[in-house]
Amino acid sequence: MADSTSRDDRESRARATALRHALDIEDRKKLQARIADLVVEAFDLPSKPDADPARPQPSDATLFKECLGLFQAADLDDLIYERNVDNRCGYALCPRPNQKLAHNGQKIWNRKGGKDFALIDKAEMEKWCSKSCRDRTMFVRAQLGTEPAWLREVQAVEVRLLEEFSPESLSDSFHALSLSKGTGEGLAGRLQALALERGEPHVAGNQEPVAIVENSSEYTPKPPQLEEQQDSVEGHHPRKVRFSKP
Repeated sequence: MADSTSRDDRESRARATALRHALDIEDRKKLQARIADLVVEAFDLPSKPDADPARPQPSDATLFKECLGLFQAADLDDLIYERNVDNRCGYALCPRPNQKLAHNGQKIWNRKGGKDFALIDKAEMEKWCSKSCRDRTMFVRAQLGTEPAWLREVQAVEVRLLEEFSPESLSDSFHALSLSKGTGEGLAGRLQALALERGEPHVAGNQEPVAIVENSSEYTPKPPQLEEQQDSVEGHHPRKVRFSKP
C-alpha cells in the first residue's frame, strides 16, 4: 500500500512539472508572437508621410517605445532590415528613404582626416537616411533589454527617445544626484562610524576647506660622497675570500 501511494505521489509531481513547463512554453510562444506583431506595427510607422523624426507624433512615439520595451537588439535589427527592404530609413519614426551610396566597394571613407580618419561599412551607412537617424537608433538600441522578454522579472523595459533628452533634463538629473543636507549628515555619520572601526577617535567633517601649509627650510641637502677606496667597485665592497692552497 505504501509503495502504491509513493508511486502516485511521484506521478502527480511529474504531471505538475510537465504542466508547468508546458504553460511556460505556451507563454513564451505568445510573447514571441506579440513581439513579431510589434515589429509589423513599427514597420508601418510613422503615421504621416511628412513626419519629422526630430518631433514625432506623440501617438507614434508611444507605440514605438512600447515596441522597444519588449525588443532585444536582434528584434530591432529585424525591423531595420524590413524597412530597408522597403527602401525606407531604418529609424521607425522617419518617413524618408534610406540613403544609397554610389561607391561600389564595401568600405567608404568617413570624410574625416587625421586621427579621425576611418573606413566604415557601406551597408551600415545605407541603413539610415542620415547620421542623425543613425544616432537616434543607436541611442534607443543601447537601452534595450539584454535578456529575452520571457526571462525578465519586468518584461517591458522603459526606453526613451533621443529627443526626450535635453541639456535642461540632464542638468536636473545631475542636480537630483547631488548631496542634500540630510544626505551629507548621513554620510558624515557613516564616515565617523568607519573611523571608529579603524581605531581613530574622530573624523573631521568637510564643512570647511582643508588649509594647505607649505613648510620652508634653509637646509640644502648635500649629495652623498663616494669613498675613495681601492677595493670598491662603483661603491660596492666585495667580500674578502681566501682560497686555501692545494
